[in-house]
Amino acid sequence: MYNNLLVAVDLTENPTHRVLEKAKSFMNGDTRLCVLHVVEPQYVQYSYDPTFTGSMIRSLEAEAMVSAKRRVAELCEPFDIDEDNQYILMGHTTTETEIHEFAKAKHCDLIVMGSHGRRGWQRLLGSTANAVLRGTPVDVCMCHIPPEAP
Repeated sequence: MYNNLLVAVDLTENPTHRVLEKAKSFMNGDTRLCVLHVVEPQYVQYSYDPTFTGSMIRSLEAEAMVSAKRRVAELCEPFDIDEDNQYILMGHTTTETEIHEFAKAKHCDLIVMGSHGRRGWQRLLGSTANAVLRGTPVDVCMCHIPPEAP
Protein backbone atom coordinates (compact mmCIF):
# COMPACT_ATOMS: atom_id res chain seq x y z
CA MET A 1 0.00 0.00 0.00
CA TYR A 2 0.96 3.60 -0.53
CA ASN A 3 0.94 6.28 2.16
CA ASN A 4 0.84 9.51 0.15
CA LEU A 5 -0.91 9.61 -3.19
CA LEU A 6 -0.74 12.46 -5.65
CA VAL A 7 -3.52 12.60 -8.23
CA ALA A 8 -2.58 14.95 -11.06
CA VAL A 9 -5.69 16.01 -12.96
CA ASP A 10 -6.81 17.98 -15.93
CA LEU A 11 -10.17 19.66 -15.48
CA THR A 12 -12.40 17.40 -17.52
CA GLU A 13 -15.09 15.51 -15.67
CA ASN A 14 -15.10 11.92 -16.98
CA PRO A 15 -11.32 11.37 -17.07
CA THR A 16 -10.86 12.99 -13.66
CA HIS A 17 -13.58 10.83 -12.09
CA ARG A 18 -11.96 7.73 -13.55
CA VAL A 19 -8.54 8.72 -12.23
CA LEU A 20 -9.88 9.56 -8.76
CA GLU A 21 -11.71 6.23 -8.60
CA LYS A 22 -8.46 4.41 -9.46
CA ALA A 23 -6.54 6.41 -6.85
CA LYS A 24 -9.12 5.52 -4.18
CA SER A 25 -8.49 1.83 -4.91
CA PHE A 26 -4.87 2.26 -3.68
CA MET A 27 -5.94 3.73 -0.36
CA ASN A 28 -6.23 2.25 3.10
CA GLY A 29 -7.37 4.04 6.25
CA ASP A 30 -4.11 5.96 6.70
CA THR A 31 -3.45 7.00 3.11
CA ARG A 32 -3.30 10.69 2.31
CA LEU A 33 -4.54 11.76 -1.12
CA CYS A 34 -3.61 15.10 -2.70
CA VAL A 35 -5.20 16.36 -5.90
CA LEU A 36 -3.09 18.67 -8.04
CA HIS A 37 -3.85 20.71 -11.13
CA VAL A 38 -1.13 22.77 -12.79
CA VAL A 39 -2.31 25.89 -14.61
CA GLU A 40 -0.18 26.68 -17.62
CA PRO A 41 1.31 30.19 -17.63
CA GLN A 42 -0.72 32.54 -19.76
CA TYR A 43 2.34 34.06 -21.39
CA VAL A 44 2.88 30.74 -23.13
CA GLN A 45 -0.55 30.95 -24.71
CA TYR A 46 -0.29 34.63 -25.65
CA SER A 47 3.41 35.10 -26.26
CA TYR A 48 2.84 35.71 -29.95
CA ASP A 49 0.71 38.83 -29.29
CA PRO A 50 2.77 41.90 -28.30
CA THR A 51 -0.35 43.78 -27.15
CA PHE A 52 -0.63 41.65 -24.01
CA THR A 53 1.02 43.56 -21.20
CA GLY A 54 2.30 42.25 -17.89
CA SER A 55 -0.79 43.40 -15.98
CA MET A 56 -3.10 41.75 -18.50
CA ILE A 57 -1.18 38.48 -18.22
CA ARG A 58 -1.28 38.61 -14.41
CA SER A 59 -5.02 39.22 -14.56
CA LEU A 60 -5.52 36.25 -16.92
CA GLU A 61 -3.39 34.04 -14.68
CA ALA A 62 -5.30 35.08 -11.54
CA GLU A 63 -8.60 34.34 -13.28
CA ALA A 64 -7.28 30.95 -14.46
CA MET A 65 -6.22 30.08 -10.89
CA VAL A 66 -9.65 30.99 -9.46
CA SER A 67 -11.43 29.00 -12.17
CA ALA A 68 -9.16 25.99 -11.67
CA LYS A 69 -9.67 26.06 -7.90
CA ARG A 70 -13.44 26.11 -8.34
CA ARG A 71 -13.34 23.29 -10.89
CA VAL A 72 -11.05 21.07 -8.79
CA ALA A 73 -13.38 21.56 -5.80
CA GLU A 74 -16.35 20.46 -7.95
CA LEU A 75 -14.49 17.37 -9.16
CA CYS A 76 -13.31 16.42 -5.65
CA GLU A 77 -16.67 16.86 -3.93
CA PRO A 78 -18.16 13.43 -4.84
CA PHE A 79 -15.00 11.79 -3.49
CA ASP A 80 -15.02 13.66 -0.16
CA ILE A 81 -11.57 15.13 -0.78
CA ASP A 82 -11.34 18.18 1.45
CA GLU A 83 -10.02 21.56 0.40
CA ASP A 84 -6.80 21.08 2.40
CA ASN A 85 -5.82 18.32 -0.05
CA GLN A 86 -6.67 20.23 -3.24
CA TYR A 87 -3.78 22.09 -4.83
CA ILE A 88 -3.60 24.47 -7.76
CA LEU A 89 -0.19 25.59 -8.96
CA MET A 90 0.76 28.15 -11.54
CA GLY A 91 3.30 26.36 -13.68
CA HIS A 92 6.59 28.22 -13.75
CA THR A 93 8.35 25.39 -15.53
CA THR A 94 6.89 22.46 -17.42
CA THR A 95 3.81 20.74 -16.03
CA GLU A 96 5.70 17.49 -15.50
CA THR A 97 8.44 19.28 -13.56
CA GLU A 98 5.82 20.91 -11.34
CA ILE A 99 4.26 17.48 -10.71
CA HIS A 100 7.65 15.91 -9.92
CA GLU A 101 8.61 18.73 -7.54
CA PHE A 102 5.22 18.64 -5.80
CA ALA A 103 5.49 14.86 -5.33
CA LYS A 104 8.92 15.29 -3.72
CA ALA A 105 7.85 18.20 -1.51
CA LYS A 106 4.76 16.35 -0.21
CA HIS A 107 6.63 13.03 0.15
CA CYS A 108 4.23 11.28 -2.23
CA ASP A 109 5.02 7.68 -3.05
CA LEU A 110 2.58 7.29 -5.96
CA ILE A 111 1.42 9.61 -8.73
CA VAL A 112 -1.90 8.67 -10.34
CA MET A 113 -2.96 10.36 -13.55
CA GLY A 114 -4.82 9.77 -16.78
CA SER A 115 -3.39 9.12 -20.21
CA HIS A 116 -5.31 9.45 -23.43
CA GLY A 117 -3.00 7.08 -25.28
CA ARG A 118 -2.32 9.44 -28.17
CA ARG A 119 -1.18 8.11 -31.51
CA GLY A 120 0.55 9.46 -34.60
CA TRP A 121 1.60 13.10 -34.57
CA GLN A 122 0.10 13.71 -31.14
CA ARG A 123 2.34 10.98 -29.69
CA LEU A 124 5.41 12.38 -31.43
CA LEU A 125 4.73 15.78 -29.92
CA GLY A 126 4.54 14.17 -26.48
CA SER A 127 2.11 14.42 -23.64
CA THR A 128 2.17 15.36 -20.01
CA ALA A 129 1.60 11.73 -19.00
CA ASN A 130 4.63 10.53 -20.97
CA ALA A 131 6.74 13.38 -19.63
CA VAL A 132 5.78 12.58 -16.02
CA LEU A 133 6.91 8.99 -16.55
CA ARG A 134 10.35 10.18 -17.66
CA GLY A 135 12.35 11.21 -14.63
CA THR A 136 9.62 10.56 -12.10
CA PRO A 137 10.79 10.44 -8.48
CA VAL A 138 8.16 7.83 -7.46
CA ASP A 139 5.86 5.11 -8.80
CA VAL A 140 3.28 6.20 -11.35
CA CYS A 141 -0.10 4.69 -12.17
CA MET A 142 -1.44 5.68 -15.57
CA CYS A 143 -5.18 5.28 -16.09
CA HIS A 144 -6.09 4.80 -19.72
CA ILE A 145 -8.70 7.33 -20.78
CA PRO A 146 -10.58 6.03 -23.81
CA PRO A 147 -11.53 8.55 -26.50
CA GLU A 148 -14.99 10.05 -26.24
CA ALA A 149 -17.61 8.27 -28.30
CA PRO A 150 -18.80 10.32 -31.28
